[in-house]
Amino acid sequence: MTVVAVDLGRSGARVAVDGRRFPTTTGAGLGDPGGATAVAAVLRSAVGTPPAERWTLAVGAPGALTRPEAAAELAEGLLSGWDGHGPDAVAVTSDVVAWHAGAFGGRGAGVVLAVGTGAVALGVDDAGTVRRVDGHGLLLGDAGGGATIGQQGLRAALRALEGAGPTTALSGPAREALATQPSTPAEFAAFAPAVLAAADAGDAVAGRIVDEAVSDLVATARAAGTPAADDVALLPLDASHDASLPQGGGVALVGGLAAPLADRLRAAGLRRHEPLGDALDGLVLLAADASSAHEPTVTRRRGRPGAGGPAADTDRLPTEGVRPGSEHLDALPTDDLVARLVDGQSAAPGAVAASSTSLARAADLLGAAFRRGGRLVYTGAGTSGRLAMQDAAELPPTFGLDPTRAIALLAGGRDAADAAVEGAEDDEVAGQADVEDAGVGPDDVVVGVAASGRTPYVLGALTAARARGATTVAVVNTAGSPVAALADVAVELVTGPEVLAGSTRLAAGTAQKIALNTLTTAAMVRAGATYGPWMVGVRVTNAKLRRRAERIVRDAAGVDEDAARTALRAAGDDVAAAVVALLAGVDSAAARERLSTAGSVRGAIGRRSAAELDPGEVSGA
Repeated sequence: MTVVAVDLGRSGARVAVDGRRFPTTTGAGLGDPGGATAVAAVLRSAVGTPPAERWTLAVGAPGALTRPEAAAELAEGLLSGWDGHGPDAVAVTSDVVAWHAGAFGGRGAGVVLAVGTGAVALGVDDAGTVRRVDGHGLLLGDAGGGATIGQQGLRAALRALEGAGPTTALSGPAREALATQPSTPAEFAAFAPAVLAAADAGDAVAGRIVDEAVSDLVATARAAGTPAADDVALLPLDASHDASLPQGGGVALVGGLAAPLADRLRAAGLRRHEPLGDALDGLVLLAADASSAHEPTVTRRRGRPGAGGPAADTDRLPTEGVRPGSEHLDALPTDDLVARLVDGQSAAPGAVAASSTSLARAADLLGAAFRRGGRLVYTGAGTSGRLAMQDAAELPPTFGLDPTRAIALLAGGRDAADAAVEGAEDDEVAGQADVEDAGVGPDDVVVGVAASGRTPYVLGALTAARARGATTVAVVNTAGSPVAALADVAVELVTGPEVLAGSTRLAAGTAQKIALNTLTTAAMVRAGATYGPWMVGVRVTNAKLRRRAERIVRDAAGVDEDAARTALRAAGDDVAAAVVALLAGVDSAAARERLSTAGSVRGAIGRRSAAELDPGEVSGA
């Protein structure tokens, strides 16, 4: 069976397939925003098209040791969502565990000291006891890591530049780094090489920072080890993988700062030995051997034998799995039950954020369609279809859009809006027919919404839409799905297993609601239906909306209440025309003519957009 190993870091990943290795530039950790969902998306992107035959996936991910629930969620989610056959088995462990298994052949005692953006040590003693030290993140730990070195170097440079600290050669290179206002560990770590270079050149300030880092790293390594683990085994970039196992354990120094710090660590009393291999070697070993000392740190999941991808079998969809911690849901006290359900939907915002680039592309396409007179045509079934119908229904009163230009096609027809229509979602032919009956054409954007990514009705609708020249968008809750394959833009909201297994009205539905709101609001902004933060297309149909319209005209034009009411009355309750009339100093008829020509309030009054302004000018509408 083919083993696909992925050594995931926060700044990138390395992938190995049957001995072939290649790097990727995108990384993630289980403690980052989006958690397991975001990590799963990065992993699928890194692997790309999986092997055609049966395969096993082994992953080393930052945060897997300290967040076992997230590791379990990741392992469960990675069984499915692939463009092709999913893996027969998934093994998820920490990146530092993978390094240890590789360095010591999955069986030897010793310590791995990983120094990159962060710093962490993992020790295994002769009895098989595993001990981890540090890796707590920049705020609390990672003493001696690149982020700490970089942050301290920038702080020292700032003190020197302000005359509050000793002069240092770091002041020069720090100017450019400080201009970007670094705030993340990776951004601080990017300055670490400058600190090391200054220290090597004899700068006293940089030297003290690096010396302190070396002292911290030595303490971390020794704390993770046993009394016999006094040596350092350095893994050079060109290490061969057939070296003999270090005798008596040792400490394997790995990571991006391993080579730059090796001599200093050796001078601090640590000696060099050669380990067997690296993290990818360790992952291959762990995939095949469940009896090593590392096994308690490995989360394993197996797919159903002979099962295919999500297009063939809903059993392996992420949303059909059991969310870790929900096994006794019905036995929880109500307060805990509610808290669990709320927490279960917390993955939704992160899933949408991870898809922001795709959402932006879809919003640009939909905004352009609205500007040329095209329509938004939603298609979906069940919860997905009802959420789409609700979103379409809210566009006319909010933005003044003609109701015929935002419609929703539901499996089962209009009767499915408030009641389930059995079997309707399985009718692919009906999806095709509904799109044809709606007269969908090249000016339209058809958005298929399907949690599973395989709903036959939606597949039929998108197939027909593509044949008729429409732009297609998919909003799904799995990766690499058949629905996404039919779309010009795929918005994949991978929210993972539900608290109530399979109930996609929970996290999946919440993510869909956020995504649809975002898509259509952004598209209407691009279509000119707003001015600053104001919905200038709002229709005045009741007392509440009349008061809102008056407030919008007052605030957008910067006039008093009486002037706003008078302008709104003169414009026949057309908010956009009233605002243009006041800001441009024209009557209502001229304001409407300007709006018709320019397509937006901002264009009608001749004001530049934020993209055309200098940064200092962008302070409001």
